[in-house]
Formats: sequence, C-alpha cells, structure tokens
Amino acid sequence: MRNQFFAYLTLIVIVLLVLAVGFFGVKGIINYVNNYNERVNRVIEEAESSAAAEQDSEPYIEETSGSNADAVEGYTSQVEDDPLHSLVESLLGSMTTEELVAGMFVVTPESITGVGTAIQAGDGTKAAITENPVGGLVYEPKNFNTPEQFTEMLAKTRSYAKYPIFTIVRAECGATDYGLEATAKASELTDSDSVKQAYGTIASRLASYGVDMNLAPVAEVVSEEGDAGLQGRTFGSDASVAAPLVNAAVQAMQEADVSAVLQKFPGTLASSKTLEELRNSEFIVYDAAIQNGVDCIMVSHVSANGVTGDDTPASLSSIVINDVLRDTLGFHGVVMTDYLNDSAITSRYSSAEAAVAAIQAGADILLAPENYQEAYEGVLQAVADGTITKERIYDSVYRIYCVKYKNVV
Repeated sequence: MRNQFFAYLTLIVIVLLVLAVGFFGVKGIINYVNNYNERVNRVIEEAESSAAAEQDSEPYIEETSGSNADAVEGYTSQVEDDPLHSLVESLLGSMTTEELVAGMFVVTPESITGVGTAIQAGDGTKAAITENPVGGLVYEPKNFNTPEQFTEMLAKTRSYAKYPIFTIVRAECGATDYGLEATAKASELTDSDSVKQAYGTIASRLASYGVDMNLAPVAEVVSEEGDAGLQGRTFGSDASVAAPLVNAAVQAMQEADVSAVLQKFPGTLASSKTLEELRNSEFIVYDAAIQNGVDCIMVSHVSANGVTGDDTPASLSSIVINDVLRDTLGFHGVVMTDYLNDSAITSRYSSAEAAVAAIQAGADILLAPENYQEAYEGVLQAVADGTITKERIYDSVYRIYCVKYKNVV
C-alpha cells in the first residue's frame, strides 16, 4: 500500500512537472513569436517611411507634348524642375502656330471687335477673342466710365479668352484717368519712398480692376528744355538720380502684381549719342531696373543713328534690341514695340512689313499695328516661307507667358 502510494505520488509529481514545463514552454514560444512579429512590423514600417521620403525628395518633371513639342528643344538650358518653366512649356507645347503668333500681338479692343468705343464685353467681344486669340488688350481712358463698368468688362473679356491675356493701360503718376486719385507728377517726386507710395496707390487701384500691366514709368532722362511731350513725366535729367526713382516705381507696381513697362528705350537722345555716351547716361536707369527684375521694356521708334549707323527705327533694329538691350544690358524679359500705328512706322512700312521686321529684330510684343489682320497674316506667311522660324516665335511667347504666369506658381 505504502509503495503504491509513493508510486502514485511520484506519478502525479511527474505529470505536474510535465504540465508545468509544457505551459511555460508554450508561453515562451508565444512571447518569442510576438516579439519577432513586432520586430518585423517595425522594420517594414521603417522601410516604407524611408521609401516615401525618397519619393518625396525626387523632383517631378512634367513631360510636354503637342503640336509645338519640337520648339521646346530650344529651352534645354532651363532648369527642368522649375515649376514656372514646366507650366509654360506645358501650355505652349499644345498651342498651334496660329495661336502662338496671335499671342505676340497686343491690340485695342476696337481693332478686333469693330465697335467705335468698347465699354462692355458681350457676345461681340467673345466672338472676337475666340477668332483672334491675341496676347493682350490695351485700354484707353475712353474705355473707362466707372470702376464697376471697367472691372466687369475686363473680367468678362478674360473669361472669354482661351489663353491668359494681358489687360493693359497707361497710368503714370500725376494722371487721374481710370478713376485714379491725383498724385504728384514724376518731376515733383524726389525720393524713392514718395515714388513707391505714388505708384503703389496707382497699382492697387489698377489691380482691383483686373489690370495686370501698366505702360509706365517713363525711364528717360531729359533736361528742362528737352522733349515737351515728356515734361513732368520723367524723374529729371540726371541718370544717377533718376535710376533709383524709376526702380522704386517698378517695384511698387510689380509687388501689386501689375507688370511695369519702362518707356522708352533707348531714349529720345539716342539719335545724337554714341553707345558709350548712352551707357554713361540713359542706360544707367535701364540697367538698374533690369538688375531688379523689370518685366517689360518698350522700345521706341527713334532712329539711334549713333548706335546703328542708319535711320532704322529702334523698334525694328536688331542692333538696338538684340545687341544692345539683350546682350550688352543683359535684359531677358519681354521687349515691347512702341505703338506700331504711329506715323513714324506707317509712313515707311505696311502693317505686315513692320510686324515681321519687329520680330526679326527681337521684339516679343507687337503693340497696336495699324491693321492687325494684315500684320498677323504677314507674320504667318513669314513663318510659312521660313523668313521667321517657328522657334523664334516660341522664344518670344515663352518670355511673354513667363511674365503672365510668374505670380501663379
């Protein structure tokens, strides 16, 4: 009996030991598996996080395609991941040659609608903009009745356009057109702060209407006995004094998203000065504005005999635009011609001849030709027969759209 009792007791102890070992063994295995799974999940999470970080750090490069993809090749020097570059390339690559050419013209609304004075934008404006996708419209004081009327007209006009257009006026300090409050004239302003305040006020009002480009300020330097048409409109006869004042005007407008257009290169005295003389006087003003990022410079019809050696209007001269303004002064923005319906041009050139010559000279925007349709068709014909290359057109429209989109990206 006693031996059986010890035998059973021994058996029970053995069974309990076996159960205990099994329990703690299984629990250990479970703990090990759980710990292992946690380590695996942690490694997976770290790998996914690292992959996401690498993907975010890689620049996104948008591929362009379309009817003008070949012309894009001319811009391989641009930074590929520049969002402005990508945006402009994407748009221009899908535009037709006809649309690209039309985009170089800025005209009055009357020249494409046929109305006497445009004061509203309706079906006629919509049809005109659709048929003539010009790069911009320039409005005169006669187009302005009230702030509400002008704002509505510009808003509707922009809504009708397939592509963004410039809406342009000429509003210099001292003027009260377009419902502007009177400010001092340029000749009365002697410090940068007062200039910036005056043009800042003008730009804020223009921007509220929807205007995004102003044909101002006057960057020329003239003496008191100089051109009567410039009296009161310039910042004086000393280039070193005028330069910071012109730059202040430019900065005030462009900070309000209104592109400034310097008037007018190379200056009224260019016909009697050499290039070296101009570099030591008038060009000081332009150089300062260029260095500080002015969007656009208007080239006049003056004959710069001392620079070019002939009487070709500066607006149609490759020496003035490409050699001097682009290469010597380093301007890479938009070059606009003076009004092409001016008698200085119309007395010597047809609308088509002037437009083609301006593009060959390096101009980007052709302002108000006497006959827009003739000028437009003349440029198209020049592209078709190889007088003007498609790349040359693309070059100008690219610069134009960089200004149009610079405040978007």
